[in-house]
Amino acid sequence: MTTNSDTNLTPIHMTVARHSPSRSRWAAQEAALEFGRFQILPRRRQLIADGAPVKLGTRALDILLVLLEAEGSLVTKEELFSRVWPGIHVSEENLKVQIFALRQALGEDRDFIRTETGRGYRFMAAVKSAASRSASLHAARRWQRQRRRTMSRWATILAFPKCSDQTAYLPAVRRSRLCATLALATGIALGTFCYTAHAAPSGGSGTVKGLYDTLLSTMKNGRTLGGSGRFAQLAPVIRSSFDVASMARLSVGPFWAGLSEAQRQEVTESYGRYISAIYTDRFDSYNGQKLEVTGEEPAAFGLLVKSRIIKSNGEPVEVDYLMRRNGESWLVADIYLDSAISEVATRRSEFAAILKTQGIDGLIAALNRKADILSGTTASSF
Repeated sequence: MTTNSDTNLTPIHMTVARHSPSRSRWAAQEAALEFGRFQILPRRRQLIADGAPVKLGTRALDILLVLLEAEGSLVTKEELFSRVWPGIHVSEENLKVQIFALRQALGEDRDFIRTETGRGYRFMAAVKSAASRSASLHAARRWQRQRRRTMSRWATILAFPKCSDQTAYLPAVRRSRLCATLALATGIALGTFCYTAHAAPSGGSGTVKGLYDTLLSTMKNGRTLGGSGRFAQLAPVIRSSFDVASMARLSVGPFWAGLSEAQRQEVTESYGRYISAIYTDRFDSYNGQKLEVTGEEPAAFGLLVKSRIIKSNGEPVEVDYLMRRNGESWLVADIYLDSAISEVATRRSEFAAILKTQGIDGLIAALNRKADILSGTTASSF
């Protein structure tokens, strides 16, 4: 997508201070970065789309890595010049050419790169990194070692081996009472420490576990509840667990920029109904299925919660949830089936054809119509 800010601005010649080339912090890592249907192998400097290599020039790839590193924040033109062309005198037209090439390589997902008029660019898609698992495990082991050492110190204090020596100047009764009081206080502190350690926030895992608990409950009562009953129970949980507004925006893609605020709210509402109806339909009854959260690891824009759904026939399905922080809670920003297929990217592909022929009103109508069919409800009841 080439925006007005890409084509109408007069080229500005800039000179940046010479320094050593500043590569992205991901440029040397082994593991792939994933966004939508794409993978990028930073060390091999290779972009892959749907499993096939994509030809991309050196400068365009450098720009992509810098944008990914910013994790959704604005990257100014000045920063791109200093990072991609360190110490070289270049014009703004060169940057536009490379941004255009990068968008061409992204194809239908070119809206992943958003132009901030007169300022710079921002990468809008959620990114996850396979390299974070080992770091997460290492951090967890380090925390466990520290906790064991702390527990050991508390246990030593609790024993009070020198209590009698340190209180020898006190009368026997007072000395006995003091030691007992200190032991009780330490025991309470130790218990509080243990509780705090076990009650530490579980991050995005808690959100997914809450979702799975509700799904299992509605599945076990599925026949009694019926479609509308399951929908009534699931819809509020979907709303509180998913970043519906963000998912709707990314699924609509470049059309979002041209919508009024009222249209954005309407499509967000319809998208929320649609997601809730999909879960209502997919999880309609219980036949011994298992829904398990298997782990959590850092991701480029938040956390990646790993989970497994075991079907009634024993077949496992890997489902990853990309989580973003929203205040004190974590919300689902995207879902990856078999750790590869992005829910948001799939919806964007589906919505593109409707938007092209019927516009946003056609998409809203299609979402509500599909939700009605899957859930047995109507839009006014949501």
